[in-house]
Amino acid sequence: MGLDALKRKWLAHTREKAEGERDSDDSQRKNKKLRELPRGLKWIVTFFACAMTLYHIYTAVAGVPNWVIHRPTHVMFVMVIAFITFKSTKKDSRIALAIDCVLALVSLLIWIYIEVHFERISTFINYVTPIYPLDMVVIVILILFTLELTRRTTGWVLVGIAAFFMLQTLFAKVFPSFLNGPNMRLSSYLTNMFFTADGYFGSIISTSASYVFLFIVFGAFLSVTKVGDYFIDLASDVTRNMRGGSAKSSILASGLFGSISGSQVANVYATGIFTIPLMKKSGFSPLFAGALEAVASSGGAILPPVMGATAFLVADFVGVPYLTVAVAAVIPALLYYFSLWFYVDCETRKMGLKKTVVAAKHDRRYYLKHLYMILPMIVLVIMLLEGFSTTLAVIVAIASTLVVSAISNPRSLTPKNLIQMLEQSGRTAVSIAVPLACASIVVASIHLSGTGLKMTTMIMRASGNSLPLAMLLTMLVTIFLGMGLPTPAAYTIVAIFAPTALIQLGVPMLAAHLFCFYYACLAAITPPVALAAYAGAAISGANPNKTGLYAVKLGIVAFVIPWIFIYSPQLLMEGAALEIVMSFVTATVGVYELVSGMQGYCFDRNLGWPLRVVFVIASFGLIIPGTITDIIGVIPLAGYYVYHFLKRRQEKHSA
Repeated sequence: MGLDALKRKWLAHTREKAEGERDSDDSQRKNKKLRELPRGLKWIVTFFACAMTLYHIYTAVAGVPNWVIHRPTHVMFVMVIAFITFKSTKKDSRIALAIDCVLALVSLLIWIYIEVHFERISTFINYVTPIYPLDMVVIVILILFTLELTRRTTGWVLVGIAAFFMLQTLFAKVFPSFLNGPNMRLSSYLTNMFFTADGYFGSIISTSASYVFLFIVFGAFLSVTKVGDYFIDLASDVTRNMRGGSAKSSILASGLFGSISGSQVANVYATGIFTIPLMKKSGFSPLFAGALEAVASSGGAILPPVMGATAFLVADFVGVPYLTVAVAAVIPALLYYFSLWFYVDCETRKMGLKKTVVAAKHDRRYYLKHLYMILPMIVLVIMLLEGFSTTLAVIVAIASTLVVSAISNPRSLTPKNLIQMLEQSGRTAVSIAVPLACASIVVASIHLSGTGLKMTTMIMRASGNSLPLAMLLTMLVTIFLGMGLPTPAAYTIVAIFAPTALIQLGVPMLAAHLFCFYYACLAAITPPVALAAYAGAAISGANPNKTGLYAVKLGIVAFVIPWIFIYSPQLLMEGAALEIVMSFVTATVGVYELVSGMQGYCFDRNLGWPLRVVFVIASFGLIIPGTITDIIGVIPLAGYYVYHFLKRRQEKHSA
């Protein structure tokens, strides 16, 4: 056997071992919430998960039916799968499993009841359409089921928020200040929640069923067919011989994977099982490795073209096409990842880490030969740019994933693998659809009580109509309400009231909603409940709270960017092309200057505290568009570069 053959065999063995370790870790992680099912129930879950995926693909192609059919069907699938697969307590038992099977059956019966009464519900007129006692029982059960499943999948935080706003709607008279108001009768509350398209089965569940789920299918297909591995391998090989290559690989891989997956925590586990051990082996501390992976993974939700599917919620609230949201998010997302790249570069130079030569997983010929693997993403982007509907674009992208998989490995499209794709799509959707259903309860309750308008008024009064103060309050409220929640649910809750205050102070609607969206994402790395940071710490072995604090430091530019694009619409692709390009270039240089000031390191030299402060302040002059501000901002950086160049030249002559 030749040397090249031995090398290829060793690389294949190493990769298989790493994949096995990742699968083992994923299995251990999932077992904390998911139960081991007997064979018969496994087949039942597989049936419902596959049926759920096929149903949503069919409706995307044939057309979405009436909301009384479509939205309850989506919820039914989610509840049946969730009750059977998620444990009610840490210690599971046969009795608990039997109870959950009964609850899953009740969920199915509720769906049947709704569809039997389709005509009465779809043509509901208040005080005219008859209301049966069983209607009230059904909606109460749906709400209770949703809260219980949210507790199992997400935790108590969102359950507490939903319970708070339901109680505030029913007993507003006992609440203080702006939350005070007239009570709503329980019968009226339940009637609105059950019969109206703005109630429990409102726009949030509609978006979950019509758009979010399809992108979950897209991500699952990319994962199962191993098409997604092409992007991770490419990121690893591109950065392998760079200074701090393992950390830079984490940035690229986590960003690409996170844009598709839509879950920061899932992204940390999916890519972190590879990148974090590599970073530690390269000399980075466990604290740095866990924090960087958390920040890089969290940024995927704001990275086009997919943006973790939360962009569809933004588009729905703003009333614009999804493509408009994705285009506006491009520059802020690039600045986010540039800041991480600059930070890693500064850190590696400060640590004195040298470039290391690492063997590539694949050579250039492999990537050129398999360039067709990026076809699904290209198809998605082109179809969106050409004005096709989002639904059609993602369906064609899913189909192209199957084509690419068939070309890459004809054996991959076996009946077993196809069933696995369909099943994984349905199972994955549960952890996102359940909190969105709970968020739908919050949204409906706030609409019914009018609390959203009151909270907007509160922000306006507290800020004294000052835009910076209103932005600060909105940021704090968004991060606070988003702690411990998936990004879609976190954004949905604050989107009802928070952007309105900014809009009333002159901020464009899209910019206001993106402002809230970004901080809903950053809640995942903000202590005391920084889920993405905790996931990174679990893999790296670092202290979770310290990892969260370090993640905030790494992502400091991300906390600044939303403030900048509020005052600089060019960063949201608004304005002349030349203005947008110039704003992007100067903002990139400004981000480098900001990171250098934060790190205290620039051009291979340590910066003293006075110069660090100057760099941080001057960086905002570059980030904010404007000729005068750009000149003011670039002077310290350019001056230090000249000083550094002359001193280095002098040192060479002295030597």
